[in-house]
Amino acid sequence: MAFQIYIFWGKERQARADYLDIKAKLDQAQLDQTKFGEELNYYLNPANLEKELRARFNYKLPGEKMIIIVPSAATSSTGTAP
Repeated sequence: MAFQIYIFWGKERQARADYLDIKAKLDQAQLDQTKFGEELNYYLNPANLEKELRARFNYKLPGEKMIIIVPSAATSSTGTAP
């Protein structure tokens, strides 16, 4: 009888661990869904979509000129001592 209780207890612990693992995955999926919903709402605004296209893909409207500013390279001073 004690052996059966021990087996049952072990199965209960495994079931609880599986439940907690699945619950953590569900919670993460719900957070991801919320995040993706917020991003979708952001991109549904045409002004935000245009801003992102311009920033990520150098998108420009017809007739616009694009200027790309490249930062100057860092120079190291290797001067000689007098």
